[in-house]
Amino acid sequence: MKINIFKNKSILITGGTGSIGSALVKGLIKKNCKVIRAMSNDENGLYDLSELINNKKKISFSEKMKKNKIRYILGDIRDYKRCLEVTKDIDIIIHAAALKHVPLCEFNPKEAYNTNVKGTKNLIKASKKNNIKKFLFISTDKVVNPVSVMGKTKKIAEKFILNSNKKNNTLFSCIRFGNIIGSRGSVLPKFKKQIKDNENLSLTDKNMKRYFLTIDKAVKNILLSIDIMKGNEIFIIGNLPNFKIMDLAEVIKKYYKKILGYNKKIIITGIRSGERLNESLYDKKKHQYIFKYKNLIIINEELKANNKIQKYKYKIKRYYGDYSQSLATKKYIEKYLIVNNLLNINA
Repeated sequence: MKINIFKNKSILITGGTGSIGSALVKGLIKKNCKVIRAMSNDENGLYDLSELINNKKKISFSEKMKKNKIRYILGDIRDYKRCLEVTKDIDIIIHAAALKHVPLCEFNPKEAYNTNVKGTKNLIKASKKNNIKKFLFISTDKVVNPVSVMGKTKKIAEKFILNSNKKNNTLFSCIRFGNIIGSRGSVLPKFKKQIKDNENLSLTDKNMKRYFLTIDKAVKNILLSIDIMKGNEIFIIGNLPNFKIMDLAEVIKKYYKKILGYNKKIIITGIRSGERLNESLYDKKKHQYIFKYKNLIIINEELKANNKIQKYKYKIKRYYGDYSQSLATKKYIEKYLIVNNLLNINA
C-alpha cells in the first residue's frame, strides 16, 4: 500500500488561484493535509477559489477554511516579509506563481523579472530561514534555449532553485511541462470563444507546434515529483502529445460545424514577439545523466554513481531516449479532446 506523504503535512501553493494552483488545492484536499495555504495577489481569484471549494451558502468564509483546512493567503511573492510569514511552519512549497504570458512579459520585462526571478529568490530565502523540507518549482518548456523574456526569467529562476541545494536542509527541485490545454489564456479557450461569438479562428503561424497536457496529468506528476525528489532534479513529464496548432484549429472547426453550423475562416495573424514555432522540454546535448521513473524523465547531473540512484525510494533507471517530436494526427487530436471532455463550448 502506497504511503500518503502529504498526510498531516502543511503545504504552501503560490499562484494558488491560477489554473495549476487551484487544481493542486483541489487535489490536495483529498490527501488529508494538516493545512493548505493558497497564496495569491489576486483578491477576486482567492474569493472565487473559496466559493469553488465549498459553495454551501450557510457556511461562513472562516468556517469554510476550517472545514477544508485551507487558508486563503493574500500576498505577493515580491514581498520578502510576506514570504517569510506564509512559509512559517510549512513542510512543502509548490511554487506556481509567475508571469507567464509571453507577449505581456515581452512588453513588461522588468515586471516579469521582479516576479519570476526576484519573487522566486524571496521564497528560496524564506524557505531556508524557515527550514522547509521540500520546494518544487513549476517551470516551463520555454526555458530550453530561451528566446522570450518569460523563458529567460524562468530559466534564471530554475538556476537559482537548483543552486539552492547547497548547505541547507531544504530540498529544491523543478518540474517542466508544456501547455495546459484548456487553461486560462491558452489557445483552446480562445478558439471556443471565437466560435461562440461566430468569429474567425485566429492563430499566429500555420506551422506553430506545442506540447500539451491536461490539468489532471500535470497535478498527478507534480505530486509524484514531490514524493520522489531528493533535491537538484529537473523533472519532465514524458509522453506529451505534440499538436500543430493549425491541425487543432481545423479539428475543432470541423467539430463545431457539425453541431453548431460554425463555418468561419482560419486566419493567420503573424508570430508575436518572443514566440517561436517549436518548443523543447530539454536539450539532450547538455545533459549526460538522464533517468526515468514511470512517466517522469529525471535530469540530475549529480546522479553519476549507482549508490546515489539507490537512495531513491523507488527504482529509477537510466534513460537513453529522446523526447519525441512526432506530430499528433488530426484523428488523435479529436479523440484527445473528446476523451478529456475539452469540447464543451461553455467550459
